[in-house]
Amino acid sequence: MPDYPHHLRFRQVHLDFHTSEAIPGIGKRFNKRRFQAALRVGHVDSITLFSKCHHGWSYHPTKVGRRHPHLKIDLLSRQIDACREIGVRCPIYLSAGVDEWMAREHPEWLVKSRQGLSYDPLQVGWFKRLRFDSPYLDYLCAQIEEVVQRWPDNDGIFLDIIGPQHDYSEPALRAMKSLGLDPSKDADVADYAQRVLRDYYRRTNAASRSVRSDTPIFHNGGHVPVGARRFNLANSHFELESLPTGGWGYDHFAFSARYAATQPRDYLGMTGKFHTTWGEFGGFKRPAALRYECAAMLAYGAKCSIGDQLHPDGAMNLDTYRLIGDAYAEVEAKEPWCDHVQPVARIGLVSAEAHQTLARGHTSTSAADEGAARMLLELHLPFVVLDAEARWTGYELIVLPDTTALTAASIRKLRAHLAKGGKVLAAGSALLDPSTGDFAVDPGAKAMGRSPFDPDYVVATELCPQVPVRSPIVIHGGAVALQLTTGRELVGRRDSYFNRTWEHFCSHQHAPDAPGAASPAAVLGERIAYFAHDIFTRYRAYGQPLYRDFVAAALDHLFEQQLPVTTTLPCDGRINVLEQRAAGRYVVHLLYAPKSVRGGTRQSAPLEVIEDLIPLRDVSFTLRLPRRAKTARLVPAGIELEVTATESGAQTVTVPEFTGHAMIELAYR
Repeated sequence: MPDYPHHLRFRQVHLDFHTSEAIPGIGKRFNKRRFQAALRVGHVDSITLFSKCHHGWSYHPTKVGRRHPHLKIDLLSRQIDACREIGVRCPIYLSAGVDEWMAREHPEWLVKSRQGLSYDPLQVGWFKRLRFDSPYLDYLCAQIEEVVQRWPDNDGIFLDIIGPQHDYSEPALRAMKSLGLDPSKDADVADYAQRVLRDYYRRTNAASRSVRSDTPIFHNGGHVPVGARRFNLANSHFELESLPTGGWGYDHFAFSARYAATQPRDYLGMTGKFHTTWGEFGGFKRPAALRYECAAMLAYGAKCSIGDQLHPDGAMNLDTYRLIGDAYAEVEAKEPWCDHVQPVARIGLVSAEAHQTLARGHTSTSAADEGAARMLLELHLPFVVLDAEARWTGYELIVLPDTTALTAASIRKLRAHLAKGGKVLAAGSALLDPSTGDFAVDPGAKAMGRSPFDPDYVVATELCPQVPVRSPIVIHGGAVALQLTTGRELVGRRDSYFNRTWEHFCSHQHAPDAPGAASPAAVLGERIAYFAHDIFTRYRAYGQPLYRDFVAAALDHLFEQQLPVTTTLPCDGRINVLEQRAAGRYVVHLLYAPKSVRGGTRQSAPLEVIEDLIPLRDVSFTLRLPRRAKTARLVPAGIELEVTATESGAQTVTVPEFTGHAMIELAYR
C-alpha cells in the first residue's frame, strides 16, 4: 500500500458557490435534511464547501473578511454540521488568486501587465488577479487561520487559482531590482514570479496547519505540471482538474493521472456535472458521459470528484444528485478493487517537460507529450509519465517525445538504460546532444543537420506492414537529415519539389513529392527506433492515423512482436492494468464510449460529447505480466472467466460483453 500523507475518499463533489452581491436571498432555502438527502441520492462521501468565493464573500461570520451582504445565516457551519451527521467529509474552499471585493477595495494589490494594465474594465469575469507579494497575502493567511481555528477538525483546505504571475506593478519592479533582477528581461520577471509563488506556498501552508499539523491542503492551478515537484509536493494530495467538456478534452486526464501515479501522493480526478464547464447553471451532462468519466478515473488509479454549483438560494438540485448518483453507485460497488493500487507498465514516457521544474498551468502542456500519450492510449499500451527525478529502472521501453531537450543527467540515464538492455523510442531532437548537435547515443545513423524541405513525405518500407498506404504521405515540420550506418531504414522519406513561397507554389497547399528517395525518415537500430520528424507533435496537431501506424510498427519491432498488451478493443477504447499487491491481484480496466464533436460557433467552442454507452462483445486481451494469474473474473459481478496461457507465457482473457467499463480481477495468490 502506498504511504500517502492523506488518503482520499472515492466519491467527492466540489460544490462551487461563487455568488454575486447583486443576488438577494443567499442561502435562504438551505435545509439540512434536504442537503443530506441530496448527498445520499448522489452516493457522496466527501464534499468541498465554501468559506470564501471568487467574488470575495465569506459564507460564515468573519472578523477578517466580509460576509456576503445578503446572507443571513451561518451557511458553512450548517453545511458542515449536516455532513458530520451522516459521515461525509467536507474540505473547505477559499478563493486565493481571485477576490473581487479585495480587488475593488485595494486596486494597488493587483497584478499589472507590461502595458501597465490590471484588467479591461469592461471585460466580464475573473480577470483581476491579486499579487501574492502584497498585503493581500497577509489578508488571505488571516482568513485561512480564522477558518482552521473555527473548525480545527476540518477535512482539509482547498485554495484556488494558484500560479505564477508575471507582474509589472511598481512594488514588483522595485522588489525585482532589490534582488538584482532586471524587469526588462522576461526570464528575470519569470524568476521573480516563481519566488513569489514559493513564498505563497510556504505562508499559506503554515496558516492552514497553524492549528493542526496534519491538515490536508491542495493548491489548485488547473493542472499538476510534470517536473514541478518543489511546488507539487507542497500539496498533501492531488486533485486533477480535467473537465473533458471544459477545455481539457478526454485525453488530458489519462496523461495527468499517469504522472500523478509516479508521485508519493494520493490523487483524484475532477470532472463536472456540467454540459460545458464551471458556473453553468442549468447545465447537465448525459448520465453515460459521467459514468464513463468516473470509470476512467478508477481505471487510472484515481478517486473521483464531480463539480457542481450550488444555487445562490442554497437549495441542492436533486436532478444533479440523481445524475451524480447514477455514476457514484457504480463507483461505490467497484471501490474494493480500486483502492491502494499501483500501475503495471513496461513503458515509461519521459515528458518533454521533465526538466521544466517551474510551476505552470494546463495550457502550457507539451504537444509532443500529448501526441505520444494519445498514440500509446490508442494502441492500448499502458505507460507512466516520468519527470527528471524519476528512475528508469523497471521500464523496458523509454519513450522520448520529439521536443525533448537532453541534459547531461538524462544522457547518463539514457546510456545506462541501453547498457542494461533497455530500449528507446525517440523522435526529433530527443536523441540529440544539445552541446554537439550529434546523437547522444547511436541509433544506427548519423545526424546530418536539418532537411530544408517542409513539408515533406514519409514512405512505408517492408518493416512497416501495419501501414496500409504504400505511397508517400505528407508530414509537416521538417526532419533531421539522416545517414544510415548500422541501422535499418524503418521509414523512407521523399522531398517535395520545393517549399511554398511567393516565387513558386503549387495548388492549394504544398508541392507534391519529388522523384527519388531522400534520407530515411526513421531508423531502426538494435535497441532504438528513431523518427527524424516531430511525429508526436504532428500527430497531436493533425490526428493522422497513418503516423500512429508508423509508430506501431516501431513498437512491434522493439518488443520483438511481443507487446505488453494486445486487445481487440476499438481504437477509441482504453485498457489499463493496476495491481493490488496486498490482495494478490491485478485489475484490468476496459473502457469504451463513442465520442462526437458538437457545437462550435463564434460564441462557443466545439466540445467532445458522450451520449451513449455501446455494448462491446467478445473483447479479448493478452497480457504479459510478472505473475501468472490463477483465476479471472469480472468484478464486482463475480462472473468467472477463462485464462488461456500462450506458448510465450502471455495470458489471454475474453470478456463476453461489457458496456462502458469492465474490471477483470486476475488473482495470482
